[in-house]
Amino acid sequence: MTARNPTTFIVGAGPVATALAGALRLGGVPVLGLWARRAAAARAAGSTAGVAAFSSAPPDILLETEVVILAVRDHVIAEVAQMLVGTGLLGKRHVLLHCAGAAPAREVLGGVADTVAGIGTLHPLSAIADAKAAMRTLKGTVFGIEGDDVGRAMAERLVNALSGVVLGLDSSQMGAYHAAAALASNYVVAAIDAAAAALASAGVSPDRAAQALVPLAEGALRNISTRGTTAGLTGPVRRGDAETIRRHLDALRGKPELVEIYRALAGRAVDIASRIDGRDAPDRAGIDAIRALLAARE
Repeated sequence: MTARNPTTFIVGAGPVATALAGALRLGGVPVLGLWARRAAAARAAGSTAGVAAFSSAPPDILLETEVVILAVRDHVIAEVAQMLVGTGLLGKRHVLLHCAGAAPAREVLGGVADTVAGIGTLHPLSAIADAKAAMRTLKGTVFGIEGDDVGRAMAERLVNALSGVVLGLDSSQMGAYHAAAALASNYVVAAIDAAAAALASAGVSPDRAAQALVPLAEGALRNISTRGTTAGLTGPVRRGDAETIRRHLDALRGKPELVEIYRALAGRAVDIASRIDGRDAPDRAGIDAIRALLAARE
């Protein structure tokens, strides 16, 4: 017999809160509603997610909830948790989860840990910009899970309802986990923005430059998905083509911020290329020449 899904309530009205509320509802979790201080934001989020929306004071329906998810800005998680406990609406029947990927539950929810049944982290490893679209794409997503035994167990139940993948973490791993998430998501955006700026310097409009580069980036990600980062590397560093790298650096001369980004990423590509051996190995003399070019400061 399959265990029933826990009654759930979301605190917050941003993209993550809205997407989680909608995704959990679609996954068969009874989402009793969401709450936010601003009425307009709560109404918009509730309408998108298809759940009841509440604003002003936290609603009494919290008394009927088993798990409360705080999908609010990282720096106010502890404050909001204390406020909710202070209302008397949360107690030993409730599990309290938060969605911040960089902070362990004990750090942000430790002040109320003795008041509730358990605390934990439920962090979707997903770039959520459009909540309406993410409601459906969160199904099958990897979630970083952390917390005490009760909190972890509850978070895993919710991930299972979403047919998601549990990535179990210890509190000491949270910083590195979230740094990895930022590198793989936020800073990919930053890398494309830098690439678009480089193309724009040749006279291509910034918007057109980004549109032209996105399919190239998508192809690189597909290579990684099927072959891994080492076998998926292509381009001049992979070949040991120092002359092309020199041309790149020459083209970016006068744009120090782009040069620094290029040097850092090309240096990492050199490290990747250096892992390749045997018949497929890049030209080693070329790799050494690229290292020297990247290390040089004019």
